[in-house]
Amino acid sequence: MTRTNAQIHEMKHAYRDVALPNKKCGCDQLDKDIEDDTSGDFKRLLVSAGQGNRKEIAEDKILAAVEDVKIDGKPTGQFRINFEKLVDFELCKCEAEALYKAGEDKWGTDEKEFNRIFSFYDFYTLKVIYDEYVKISQRDILNSIDRETSGNFKKGLRAIVENIRCRPMYFAHKLKDAITGLGTDDDTLIRIIVSRPECRPWTNYSICTCNLHIQLSYIYLLTGVY
Repeated sequence: MTRTNAQIHEMKHAYRDVALPNKKCGCDQLDKDIEDDTSGDFKRLLVSAGQGNRKEIAEDKILAAVEDVKIDGKPTGQFRINFEKLVDFELCKCEAEALYKAGEDKWGTDEKEFNRIFSFYDFYTLKVIYDEYVKISQRDILNSIDRETSGNFKKGLRAIVENIRCRPMYFAHKLKDAITGLGTDDDTLIRIIVSRPECRPWTNYSICTCNLHIQLSYIYLLTGVY
């Protein structure tokens, strides 16, 4: 849910060798295993994410949209992204309306429409869609997800939203859950520590530098443990 298209394709290649090291199999082995081990809307969400076909914005375009935050004409050392340089706001309004009609505005929920929008658009566009959704529905998108979906499908949608809003905070919560309470979830702890000390500052959508130090700082704020 939080990886780039290139990372997903690399992972699928590696998974083939790990899952069946002594047997020749195609790069679709991960898709087959997802379909065998999951079901329903959650399966469709994972399969969609596993295709590695999400829209992405070129890095040079993202860099061109990063602007200094100034006060009284003086730079503050902080930065923000000018979303008007990256995102089609009219499209975002239309898709926010589609989300509203697929959930809060009807009896029952059109999970396929949620899956389509959450799995297809780049994260910058999704962030604006969520902002426009609040204006239309008078509800935060996370609130609507909780009301309109359930189970692992709900967890998957929430993971996408939380990751887009602040990736360090999302993983800090995961680390907090792994280390607090009785025992430690070693697998989750090791996976996050090993795989998340990277990420360029402009690739986090709240303009926080996504690295291990900031994740640990968030944990300290959440738990008092460092």
